[in-house]
Amino acid sequence: MERLEGVKVLVAELMLEEVIELLAAACDVDVKYGMSREEILAIIPQYNGLIVRSETIVDKELLDAAVNLRVVGRAGSGLDNIDSAYATQKGVIVCNTPESNIVSAAEHTMGLLLSSSRNIVWADRFIKSGKWGRKQFEGSELYGKTLGIIGLGRIGGLVSQRARGFAMHVIAYDPYIPDSRFSNLNVEKKNTLEELLREADFITIHTPRTKETMNMISDEQIALMKPGVRLVNCARGGLYNEDALYRGLKSGHIASVGIDTWMHEPQDSHPLYEFDTVVGTPHLGASTFEASKRVGEEVAAEVIAGLQGRIVKNAVNIPALSDETYTKLQTFIRLAEQMGILYRQIRRESVKQIEIVFAGREINEPADAKILSLAALKGVLEGSMAFGNVNFVNAGLLAEQIGVEVKETISLESGDYRNLIRMIVTEGDGTEFSIAGTVLERKHPRIVQIGGFLITFEPAGKLAYVPHKNVPGVIGRVGTIMGDYNVNISRMVTSSGQENVSSDSIMILGVDNDVPQEAIDRCLQMDDIREMKILDL
Repeated sequence: MERLEGVKVLVAELMLEEVIELLAAACDVDVKYGMSREEILAIIPQYNGLIVRSETIVDKELLDAAVNLRVVGRAGSGLDNIDSAYATQKGVIVCNTPESNIVSAAEHTMGLLLSSSRNIVWADRFIKSGKWGRKQFEGSELYGKTLGIIGLGRIGGLVSQRARGFAMHVIAYDPYIPDSRFSNLNVEKKNTLEELLREADFITIHTPRTKETMNMISDEQIALMKPGVRLVNCARGGLYNEDALYRGLKSGHIASVGIDTWMHEPQDSHPLYEFDTVVGTPHLGASTFEASKRVGEEVAAEVIAGLQGRIVKNAVNIPALSDETYTKLQTFIRLAEQMGILYRQIRRESVKQIEIVFAGREINEPADAKILSLAALKGVLEGSMAFGNVNFVNAGLLAEQIGVEVKETISLESGDYRNLIRMIVTEGDGTEFSIAGTVLERKHPRIVQIGGFLITFEPAGKLAYVPHKNVPGVIGRVGTIMGDYNVNISRMVTSSGQENVSSDSIMILGVDNDVPQEAIDRCLQMDDIREMKILDL
């Protein structure tokens, strides 16, 4: 991994030492735990990256103070403490680790389900006090009971699989999940929350905390539940109204509650603590060694990717990518960005519109096209004198601010190629300039057209771009001049044809070292050389 010199990351909350070492191999790292609000506001201007968990508040005040910040990494899935919308306005990437702790959270859910239904914690306290007894601890089996899952996302899906291992009947409510997921998980879909509440013996909730989900289970919903219902919350505090839980337990309508996440954390007292049938834990859902290791490694990798200008797979303020989609698109993302960089380096013109046409069967979803469009746009805008930091988060916003229209088109017609990306740029004077590229064998990006010239080369390394007259001797003379200045040419391609003017051509030279300005000037003295630009891809 190439080290990012002069780049600094602040780790503000507890991380494993192995994760700190991973970060330190890529950039400068400061580890400062337990800082006050005033302390972090005072030092944040010097950092390019920030890693937090759930306690550090990354709000408008902090983001305004963080004048050099490029990426915030949240070690975990929740984002309650980060103002992602304002971060987007500031061009700051916000990423989290949504899948790194899902197994631990699902297992903790099952632990609370079992311990609360069998009164394990209450019985443990009882015998440790020197007493003995059984009758008061009579519990309920999971076998044959109906588990209702509110939210059938990643964690909810894992819980459903484990519950079926206990021979439970699983039903779920999630209006945002396609029917195919219910079928694949062998879960019965409920079209309304009310249906689920009436039928379930046990209920567990796995949704984010939003305006819509806050207090979604309160007195009215509890009244719909079966008497003796058992509830679990390992998601976010406030999804169950805690005052309503108290009233339900007091009346006996709720038999037990397993709760890991609370409306206010930390807390030294709570009305629910008075019930022996409440099993409470201090937000332990992700607290396993394995999850901590995965969370740390993943957030470090994401922050490093953001600082290097690469796609951040789990960025929450650009379209999210699943592991499967990222694997499919990563080479196309690199190609699209290189096409944008190539345009910027050879044209350097003002831009009115960028149209990206995706052809072939590999790119067939609008969300895929949007990611690749952002990659190309980032490449075009990056390095412009008008902007500072350009990344996948703010590229679209910057384009909008300067009046550049961006269009995406998906087509199945890719000509001679299995897939094709064509970028058509309309410049300030109305001129259209296009660049096309493809991915060979799903892993080798290639440029296949520049302007009207058909030419195939790998967009990587230092290249010399040389439009010229298609006459004898030009290539040889350029090669001789390069040799005179000890510039080694490692590869060379020329255009195989042009759509309109057959007397012109371009050559692309791969060079292993810097090309002196004197060498460029000598080449440009030749009447047959149109221009010469050194590209860095």
